[in-house]
Amino acid sequence: TPTSAALAKAAAAAAAGAAGQLGRLPDECWVRIFAHLEASELCASAATTCSGALALASEPQLWVALLHLDFCASMPQQAMLQAWLVLHGQFHPRQLYIHRRLEHSKDLEAARVELNQRGEQAREQERRQRRLRLLNVVLVRVTHLLLCIGLLATCILLWLKLNGTAHCSYYAVLGPFAAFEVFLVATSVIAYTIYILRGSAGWTFYWNRLRGVARWLIIYTSPCEGAVVLVLGCAVLPLAACTLEGDLPGILLRNRHLRYALPFAAAWLAACIFAVSLLRKRSFTASCAGSFVLLWLPLVSMSVLLYLKLSCFPHMPFYVVFAPSLGMTSLLLLFVSFLVVASLWLGCRGNRDWTEYATFTLFTLITVLLPLLLLQLACVARLSGKAPDGALFLPLVLWLGGLLVCAALHVCSSFPLIGASGRDPLSNRPWEHSYSDTELLLPPGA
Repeated sequence: TPTSAALAKAAAAAAAGAAGQLGRLPDECWVRIFAHLEASELCASAATTCSGALALASEPQLWVALLHLDFCASMPQQAMLQAWLVLHGQFHPRQLYIHRRLEHSKDLEAARVELNQRGEQAREQERRQRRLRLLNVVLVRVTHLLLCIGLLATCILLWLKLNGTAHCSYYAVLGPFAAFEVFLVATSVIAYTIYILRGSAGWTFYWNRLRGVARWLIIYTSPCEGAVVLVLGCAVLPLAACTLEGDLPGILLRNRHLRYALPFAAAWLAACIFAVSLLRKRSFTASCAGSFVLLWLPLVSMSVLLYLKLSCFPHMPFYVVFAPSLGMTSLLLLFVSFLVVASLWLGCRGNRDWTEYATFTLFTLITVLLPLLLLQLACVARLSGKAPDGALFLPLVLWLGGLLVCAALHVCSSFPLIGASGRDPLSNRPWEHSYSDTELLLPPGA
């Protein structure tokens, strides 16, 4: 067509003009000009201008310079490139540049894919960390909160029942604490499920970092024995309610020695299984020995004395029943007081960690051990008929209410830290740092 002919003539004239302009300068000048172009510009723009520009754009020195400019960032890379060019001297440097560019593009794509995979792995790890933090908060701090709620509600209902204000059965009185036991069993089922699946991909991460009473039982006893101890411990309260309400077989109700046997038998069986399992696994470390002396032995001794008073020796004084618990609480109070004094002395010598530890220990002594000792004395006085109900239940309710407030504050402060990167809501003790005083003496490169 006329239009196509006109366009062809215009293109021929433009090419002739460009060729004329190219011939006005020597080739060395144009090579120096082309040396400032990128590879894409050299191929797309300069090489398509005219036949002379195409010939100049194919100069080997231009492509060798581009190879050194694009793929040599250090002296070793330059030496490797020079050896590579000598090894492949039969090829034009432009072909070698295209080959290296394709390899470089593949390396970039592989690096981009690896970066995306690492980013996805990091995001997945963060999601797992958030799920683990939430699970540990539920297994530890929410459990503490519900324990305080159950104890407080049970104490209030028992106080009202003994005063005659509320006419309810012992099932209703012990119901709040039974609800806590249901929650404890449900969370233990979750912990046991994670333990069973710990060999699968991903579940080992959760099991190794899990917390709570169920994991503690599995580690220090065994899965089966821990489940038996948990079930027997949770069965003590329902059996006690049945005993107090008289909902037992007649043979047990008619025999004064067997009337209270079921709840005490469940408690003793759980304690014996736990102790035997510790001895069998030889996991009797210093902490286990201390827990045995300070908790297991006094509680079991007091339960035996209480059963003897209820069944065989009704005239036994209550201070004899509470003697193991009172003695051990007093001994523990003296020991913690010594720890406070020693920690304060070390803190005054310039170690701030010991000062913070002493503060926390003193807070524990004032809020837990001292009230616990006073409440045991009040319980002995109430059971002996030397004090009214209010002398026991009013301080007990106030103390449990304070513990409930502390537990609620801990739960409220834990949930904002669940989504924080690198923060464990349960590891907020002030004296626990990621370094020790000995590490400060090491050189920086150690």
